[in-house]
Amino acid sequence: MHPVVKRLFIHPPVIPLLIVVSFIDGFWTQGNISNLAGQISLDGILVSGLVIVMIAAGFDLSIGVVMAVSGVVAIALAPYGLGWAIVGSTMTGLIAGFLNGTLIARFKINPFIASFATMIMMRGAVLYFTDTRPTVYFDPLINSIGRGKILGIPFPFLIMLFVMVVLHVLLTTRAWGRHVYAIGSDDQAARLAGLSVSRIRVQVYILCSSLAALTGALLASKLATGSPIVGASTALFIAAAALLGGATLQGGKGSLPGAFVGVLFISTLVNAMNLLVIPAYYQRISIGLLLIFLVVLDGAIKRWRLK
Repeated sequence: MHPVVKRLFIHPPVIPLLIVVSFIDGFWTQGNISNLAGQISLDGILVSGLVIVMIAAGFDLSIGVVMAVSGVVAIALAPYGLGWAIVGSTMTGLIAGFLNGTLIARFKINPFIASFATMIMMRGAVLYFTDTRPTVYFDPLINSIGRGKILGIPFPFLIMLFVMVVLHVLLTTRAWGRHVYAIGSDDQAARLAGLSVSRIRVQVYILCSSLAALTGALLASKLATGSPIVGASTALFIAAAALLGGATLQGGKGSLPGAFVGVLFISTLVNAMNLLVIPAYYQRISIGLLLIFLVVLDGAIKRWRLK
């Protein structure tokens, strides 16, 4: 079976899902498609970073809080100009990624524990800084970045496509991409081959957090608000999308096109549940069960291959 056919019809079944949701009133309206494209844009940027971390046999639970902190920082610095807002949000991502990467690569701390610790610290810091209240600032130039359109296409969607194309080329045609796959497949063999495993791991975490910061800045630009509580369950949704797209928790597998298809499936599913007025807690239960199923399936496939 051709990989594209398998990706669109079976793993995950995007085309069958689109056929089913077509029968939901209002799905193909311009407003709903615009909302769906906006959600895919933000989730697509996030999953681009997380899937590269997963290819390198890592994981990052802190992407949601990095998104929140960068949004708050961007809005807090917006009164001083667009340049300061960009610098502030970028530095947020760089610092968080460097911290995660250093804890994991240099101090050999489990990725889940290290990124969870980062998440807790950053969430506490942003809640203290904002006194748990959203930071609001409206500026036509800054807000146009998150809300603007080019030929009817949301600007964040174009940013997502650019990010995914660049990273896909980087992973498939450059030595760095081959090195990421190598350390994810077998870091000991990669080390014996002369690769700087620790340095590459730090780089992938910096990249992941930087893209989370970009997402937070775009969301804050769109809403003219930096919320300290946004992104609480982001890692759950993005991890599900990455796993649906072919990434594994063992590393060495995954791609940007697969990640995009995974995001398309999850975003469409959530959008359909919203149109059907399914309560948010049922949605989280559904996505959680899907994630458990994917993790169990991932482990079963690994055990089957070892036999």
